[in-house]
Amino acid sequence: MLNDKIKFLKNIDSCEKKTTVELLQDFLNFLQGKNDSGIVSPRGHNPKMSHKKAFTIIYYLQEVLPVFPDSIEMCSNCNDLYDSDSEGIFWESKGKNFCGGCDYLVPLNYDNCQIR
Repeated sequence: MLNDKIKFLKNIDSCEKKTTVELLQDFLNFLQGKNDSGIVSPRGHNPKMSHKKAFTIIYYLQEVLPVFPDSIEMCSNCNDLYDSDSEGIFWESKGKNFCGGCDYLVPLNYDNCQIR
């Protein structure tokens, strides 16, 4: 299993100061065309995906390659990323994740919810 921090080939000071969730949020923003870092792709075209498509890329990099830890989830309500090892609920029958700020939307003791 991977450590809870992303391992990089290069040491980059800006990465050391951010949590894994913050780094993945930066990547998600980049995939959605909300690029604050000023990075331009070699061909001059940056992606501009919906949040669902962008998170699908992150999911692939979690589950298939395992580049990112698989505990980072996207809230089905507010679309924020969160670490499911420290907060949030997965509503099993709905197949939806809710961050700590939105977990109040899931009824208590309903439908085999998994509180993490």
